[in-house]
Amino acid sequence: MHSVWQICQFELTRLFLTKRGGILLLAFAIIWFMIFKYPILEASNILSNSSFGENVSAFSQQLNLQHLIEWNYGELAIYWLFAVFAFPISAVLMSSDQIASDANRGTLRFILLRSSRNQLLFGRFLGQLLILISLISMTLLTAFIMGITRDSSLAVGALDDAFFVGLNLLVISMPFIAVTSLLNIVLKSSKLSIVMIIIVLPIFHGLISYLSYFHQSLEHLLLILPGIQLIDSVQMPHIELSATTMVPLIQTVIYLTAAQFLLARRAL
Repeated sequence: MHSVWQICQFELTRLFLTKRGGILLLAFAIIWFMIFKYPILEASNILSNSSFGENVSAFSQQLNLQHLIEWNYGELAIYWLFAVFAFPISAVLMSSDQIASDANRGTLRFILLRSSRNQLLFGRFLGQLLILISLISMTLLTAFIMGITRDSSLAVGALDDAFFVGLNLLVISMPFIAVTSLLNIVLKSSKLSIVMIIIVLPIFHGLISYLSYFHQSLEHLLLILPGIQLIDSVQMPHIELSATTMVPLIQTVIYLTAAQFLLARRAL
C-alpha cells in the first residue's frame, strides 16, 4: 500500500503542481465559472418558471425530470443536470495519460523497479479517483453555498440532495477512469485514448443501437460501454442500490481486471 499511495500522490502532484495540470485546471475552472454564472445562478428562477414546468411535463415520458422541481435548492438541481455529463468527460481528460507517456519515454521500467505492475495500475487509478473526488467536492460545495446564500432555512433538507449528487457523480465517472487505464495499455497513446472514448465509443453506441432494432439480443452489448446509464441517473429521484448504480461499478471492475491482465503480459 505504501507504493500505491506514493504513485497516487504523484498523480495529484502532476495535476495540481505542473504546467500541463494547471492548464487543465484552468480550462475546468473557466467552464464551470460560466455554468455557475448563468444557469446555476438563475436556477431558482428557471425552476419556478411555469413554462419550465410545462416543458418538463411535456418531455416526462422521455426525460423524467419532474422530481428536480421538488429539490430544496434549484441550484443543486441545475448543477446535477450539467455535472452528470460534464464530469465523465472531465474524468477522461484528466486521466488520459496514466501509463502511455511513461511507456513511450521508456521510464515505465524504471518506475517498476520500486513497484509492481499492479501497484502502478491501481496507484494511478486511485490518484485519478482522488482528483475526481476533489473536483466534485469543490464544485458541489459551490452550488450548495449558492443555495444557502439565497435561502439558508433549506440547508438541512438539501443535504440529502447534495449527498445524492456527489455519490452518483463519483459512481458514474469511475468507469471512464478505468476504461482510460485500459486504453492507455492497449493504444499506448493518451491522445488516442481520448479520441477513442469521446468520438469512437459514441459511434459504437449508435451502431449497436441501430443493429438492436433488427436483433434484440444485441442491445445487451450496450452494457459494456461506459456512460450507458447517464440518462437513467438523471431520472433517479433518490440514491439507491439498483441496476443504474451497479452498472458503472461492475464496468469499473471489468475494465480494471482487463487492464491488469494486459499490463501483466505487456513487454516493457
